[in-house]
Amino acid sequence: MAEQKTLQKGSKYNDVDLDGDGIVTDEEIARTQALIDLENKDKKEDQLRMMAWVSMLSMVIFTAALYLPIIALDRLAAIDNILQMFYIAQAGVVATFFGANAYMSK
Repeated sequence: MAEQKTLQKGSKYNDVDLDGDGIVTDEEIARTQALIDLENKDKKEDQLRMMAWVSMLSMVIFTAALYLPIIALDRLAAIDNILQMFYIAQAGVVATFFGANAYMSK
């Protein structure tokens, strides 16, 4: 029979030892890994949601800024192609976010 290994005092693996017996089992490691994966997935979803909000807000703010008298009409005509690409790219980010959420909810 193999000898049980125990954790040192103050070990970084003390958090993995869920039952506090000083022995880290495969089950405790698997459970801790599942919790870490769940937390990472939640953070990723938060970041994706933030990207969608920033894209939507940037389109609204940019559109409002175009109607300010500060920007001359000849400048708008010069950057027309850039504006079109900007709106398509931002709408793509938002559409991908909503599409992915709808697909994953099924």
